[in-house]
Amino acid sequence: MQRICKTLFFMTALLPFGVMAKVSVTNPTIIATQQAGEPSAIFMELHNSDNQAVNLAMVHSSQPANLVLHGTQNGKMITTTGIEIPAKGNVQLKPGGLHIMVFDSAKALRAGERFPLTLMFDNGEKVAVDAAIVGH
Repeated sequence: MQRICKTLFFMTALLPFGVMAKVSVTNPTIIATQQAGEPSAIFMELHNSDNQAVNLAMVHSSQPANLVLHGTQNGKMITTTGIEIPAKGNVQLKPGGLHIMVFDSAKALRAGERFPLTLMFDNGEKVAVDAAIVGH
């Protein structure tokens, strides 16, 4: 009985985290590379169903690589500290605009494979996705 109570307590304690999920992701893709260490980029659409804006603050992968939030300014790529998704809005990560750069990948990114990502937001939310690796 005590074990059942503990299990129910933990499940109830974690319930707000499932309810809190306000950001969703569609069409996450990453460009294939010929060799390890070759730079690449990740694109996707981010959807925010909340009444408040949220910022993509960090990206992590279980695959060894350096992932950096990027944008463009005056036609040049720049590192950015966050990507804002407006309340009840969408943001497109795309070539020539906001995107996530991949540097120092430990292995070549082969078309047809998947690249696991965890997107971390400034509200504490985390979203796990598998980006499809696509050819140029």
